[in-house]
Amino acid sequence: MVITPKFSVVVPVYNAEKYLDECVNSVLSQSVTDFELILVNDGSTDESGHICDRFALRDSRIKVIHQQNSGPIPTRFNGVKSAVGEYILSLDSDDYWLDGLLESVRDAIDRFGSDILIFRLLKGDMPCHDFFGGEKENITRDEYFSTSLKESGMNSIVIKACKRSLFENVDISSVMSIWNSEDLLISTMLARKAEKISYIPDVLYFYRSNDTNISSNISENALDEYLISRNILWHELELTGLDNEENRKVFNTGFLRRAADIVLHTNRSSLSDKEKLERIRLIAEHKEFARIIKETDLSVFGTAKKIRLKLLDARKFRLLMLLDKIRSKI
Repeated sequence: MVITPKFSVVVPVYNAEKYLDECVNSVLSQSVTDFELILVNDGSTDESGHICDRFALRDSRIKVIHQQNSGPIPTRFNGVKSAVGEYILSLDSDDYWLDGLLESVRDAIDRFGSDILIFRLLKGDMPCHDFFGGEKENITRDEYFSTSLKESGMNSIVIKACKRSLFENVDISSVMSIWNSEDLLISTMLARKAEKISYIPDVLYFYRSNDTNISSNISENALDEYLISRNILWHELELTGLDNEENRKVFNTGFLRRAADIVLHTNRSSLSDKEKLERIRLIAEHKEFARIIKETDLSVFGTAKKIRLKLLDARKFRLLMLLDKIRSKI
């Protein structure tokens, strides 16, 4: 009889040689050993693929998949496709798990019988927001999707243990090319199928804020990709009767926040000034931007974001680039 592990840990790997040892070792050092670790090398051009292979030779619980560069969604689902564990956990290759993650997750799942269990992460030295103000065994669909709209951090796939069965028959054919906002997209697709979603406030995951990687992965279609994911979430709110004026304002605020973040990451990237200018122009000329910025009270934003949005609306692109360049040197 083949005994399947409780957990399958899927790690998409792309040019992560600097952090990969720490990432993988954080899984191997967990007190709970009932897992398989699936490293999906997404066409890395550095030593990441060789590092994955070396780990697989040392530990029989490790599987390695090598593939041509395909992007985040196909890579993650390729890992899930080869998984056999009851629950899927995701880990990004430049992050790592804190001690006791698997033990805390296993104990909570055993107590609650959850389809999805959500926990918290640490970003630098700051824990992310306590989404539900303490442990919660049963989060209703209304609570989940309304909180998902307001708390963008909750949409991260890396803070969720999800039953593998939720991934079955999930159609990703129309979103295979999305490189940004994929966490929101995947989390929404899985949550709509879950019968029981639970939450523990334990901080179990270390998220490495890596501006270089973020900036280099911002595509010229990033805002459209965000809207695709956000609109799928909005559809779930419509189904639960939560498509009200208050949530529409939150939706619009999220759109503008994302637009401002894309501008910042674009200006921090290694693109030429000409390429940066063109990408910023695309955001300002986006069909939704002009409408939403006129409908939104910008006082809800901090000073830096508010200035960035006003300059974007005024088409002061070169000034926007200059200010971000100055801020990066301060």
